[in-house]
Amino acid sequence: MSLFWERLPEPVILLTIIFIIGICQQNVSTKELPTYVPICKRTDRNLNECFKKATMIIRPYITKGIPELQIPAIDPLMIPMVMLEQGTQAVNYKAKLRNLKVYGLRNYQFNDVKLDLNKLTIQGKITVPMISLESDYEIKGRALVVPIQGMGIFKANLTDVKSDIMIEVKVVKKRGDEYLEPKKINTKFTIGNAMANFDNLFNGDEKLSKATNSFLNGNSKDIVDEIKPAIETLIAMLAEDIGSKVFDSTPYSKLFPK
Repeated sequence: MSLFWERLPEPVILLTIIFIIGICQQNVSTKELPTYVPICKRTDRNLNECFKKATMIIRPYITKGIPELQIPAIDPLMIPMVMLEQGTQAVNYKAKLRNLKVYGLRNYQFNDVKLDLNKLTIQGKITVPMISLESDYEIKGRALVVPIQGMGIFKANLTDVKSDIMIEVKVVKKRGDEYLEPKKINTKFTIGNAMANFDNLFNGDEKLSKATNSFLNGNSKDIVDEIKPAIETLIAMLAEDIGSKVFDSTPYSKLFPK
């Protein structure tokens, strides 16, 4: 079970994400890192710079997926289902996104990285110029003062996406070796601009759909602020999913040799 189910923010009543490959893996065996993955020694005085450089070197590989580590492609990132339910005074809704495709993650950039292997923490500032989303949707609820209901195709563009991530790990012994394991992950993010479109709102009422989408986009900053807890939890769960697969397949001594 993901550690995030224990700490969902109060406004987020429910956030369920079903991955193609679940966070918990069964029968995982120790694997050698692919030769193209850079190795940063834990004694390196320039460890932060080494790790930052490594994130760029592996970017084209993680974009397509790394089968050896059971990591699926991140561009597009495919998520079969996301279910959201939130209740606040400003935003109250139930939504289901199916076959969610996330485009643009291949252009991620780590602007700052800080590794402290004594405290077992990893901090990073990540930017992505633009992220595009597309999925089938079902939604019913209210955003600010406007009711929203329908099912169809959802599309959105997010620009200047920035995320601060803090990962705490712990060392665990298994399979006769030491491995890292995510202990706690916190994320904060900002978006420069967001534009979205829900087609077929209100049973295909074109006039009402157009007015609702226009209102949502005109107030996108306020709406994004309201649903931030859900999005930040989603980012953290994705980070845990990828991190868990890397950590669980490769011993600490091979990830960061002395």
